[in-house]
Amino acid sequence: MTRTAKSKGLPPPTPSEAAFERLLESFGAPLDKGADTVAEESIDDFVDRMFAQQKKYLERDAFAGIGERDSFPTKIMGVSFEGRQDVVAGLKAGQDLLLERQPENPADANAIAIRYGTLQLGFLRKQIAAHLAPLIDSGIPYRARVEHVTGGRDGKNFGVNIRVFREQQAAFDAFAVEARSQADHAGIQRALIGDAKLHKAQRDVLARLDAGKNTLAVMGTGRGKSFCFQYPAAYRALESGQKTLVLYPLRALANDQFEALKRRLDGFGLRILRANGAIGAEERAKLMTALEHGDWDIILATPEFLQFHREAFTGKSSPGLLVVDEAHHAYESKHRAAYGKLSATIAALGGPQVLGLTATARDEAFAHVVDELRIAAWVIDPSVRENLRVVDARGTKDKLGYLRRTLGESGKAIIYCNSRSEVSKVADGLRRDLRNEVMFYHAGMPTAERAEVEKYFRSGELRIVVATSAFGEGIDLPDVRNVVLYHLNFSFTEFNQQAGRAGRDGDPAQIHLLFGETDRRINEYIIDQEAPTIGVLRELYRGIRRLGSNGTVRMSQSEIAGTLEFDKVNERTVGAALRIFEDEGLIEAGIDDDGRYIRFLPAPGKIDLTRNDRFAEGEAERENFARFCDFVLTSKAETLERIINRPIYPQGQPLIH
Repeated sequence: MTRTAKSKGLPPPTPSEAAFERLLESFGAPLDKGADTVAEESIDDFVDRMFAQQKKYLERDAFAGIGERDSFPTKIMGVSFEGRQDVVAGLKAGQDLLLERQPENPADANAIAIRYGTLQLGFLRKQIAAHLAPLIDSGIPYRARVEHVTGGRDGKNFGVNIRVFREQQAAFDAFAVEARSQADHAGIQRALIGDAKLHKAQRDVLARLDAGKNTLAVMGTGRGKSFCFQYPAAYRALESGQKTLVLYPLRALANDQFEALKRRLDGFGLRILRANGAIGAEERAKLMTALEHGDWDIILATPEFLQFHREAFTGKSSPGLLVVDEAHHAYESKHRAAYGKLSATIAALGGPQVLGLTATARDEAFAHVVDELRIAAWVIDPSVRENLRVVDARGTKDKLGYLRRTLGESGKAIIYCNSRSEVSKVADGLRRDLRNEVMFYHAGMPTAERAEVEKYFRSGELRIVVATSAFGEGIDLPDVRNVVLYHLNFSFTEFNQQAGRAGRDGDPAQIHLLFGETDRRINEYIIDQEAPTIGVLRELYRGIRRLGSNGTVRMSQSEIAGTLEFDKVNERTVGAALRIFEDEGLIEAGIDDDGRYIRFLPAPGKIDLTRNDRFAEGEAERENFARFCDFVLTSKAETLERIINRPIYPQGQPLIH
């Protein structure tokens, strides 16, 4: 039976579910309205179709994800036709516009017309309409507003800049009220871990939290540390409106966990946000508005963001529970100002209950974390996952040959690569021998297709998935026999998480290390592009300013990068730099009669960019990666195996306190 908003006992379909149902129909597999099952593609047909579209999924779509934004700017297309110039000439900034789906439009089945009352002004850009049309068809309403009317200096050639808004708040609020009233502890637990049972250490942690104690949990990889905060965060928000703030040492980790948590708790009406310097201006504006009004339940943040925006987490936005994930960083990263001041920051928040989570706490680290986080109780889970074995193949030249020999008939396997293009390349190479047992997985694929890959892998119809880091987050995969780290990870945490997905059912499993020194240089290059150093920021500031006329630059980020041709600088580097400059009042960006601009402002005194949260997060990523490399590239396989399969905990302390 198709899920609809009227289905008794079921929440309305999420946008992705609605899109998936439409997708099945488009493949010639109509939904059986009177049956409980849906006609499906065969696994062979699915794999053939996916590989046939593989190149399309690798194309960088400039408008990917635009349908998930709360708002975005664009232009009305077609305003020069059918006498529309006379109409648009009379528009004023701030006027509301309507978006009208035209599925029967002979030029484009995804067409979305833009109207002012009964007057049609033009259309949304075709590439944008392709993303929004399925969402509008699934019931998500959109509207638009005039931002600026351009041109017209000669009485013609008018253009219209608009902002499109995704309007789902009213429906979300109504659904959220119903979801909160119907949610129970068992339902939340099922959403997070399915039918798995809690082990004793998890129950002990939850008991101490329920008793109101500041708690530290020391558990090995794969033992369910995240559940210990996700579960109470969800039920406390639903039952009493309590807020939970979660700190991660790196923004990349926070972003991965954000996607996974939203997916797991989809359907409970929870307001889950992320807070770090990598999010865009629109998401940041939404975050700051939520903080101002207290309209959030769970925020996943970095210590730097919390340090620089501490005041925003007071009053209506005071958290009742503060979670410090990878809590050993409070000791190992004391030199990072945000960790060095963590105790004072917690006090400034009004002393919320604290939960620390880690797999690594030697004597000194344990003592420091207990003192810094004011821990009153702890639970140490000494369990060792004896079923895991690390296979040291670091520096292997013929990686594909190794995989063909190793994974021929050895159960389910996940192969982790660092880029979409490498994922596709490796999947192609393996498919020649392993045929339709192999599939690729990355963020460029539509949501419905990714869900199908997960389903087929879980059932065993797909045996090998070649994926980027997101695969496995929020997915119950107990019977993975092999995990292959094809490329070098970016951090200890990512390394442990991916390796720890092997053998969660307790049966023998292997972690294959295929990375080498060459990967280190590649990762350093990527980090430098996305987290510019002080030297690069200064060079970009001077270079971009030289490109302007009267202090104003009218170029896209890619055009700026292409014109300057600085070493290790691409459009992402330029974007990161511009966000930092805007934070510090050095530039402003906007729209005027001539389009988008970057305007340089008088410097408000001496600027210390090192005190910017975005910059500080980038430096933390660079330093963390350097420390990780120095260890993981030189340590013996036995040492790495011990890190993966067991916790590191203090000697002489009781396991439960």
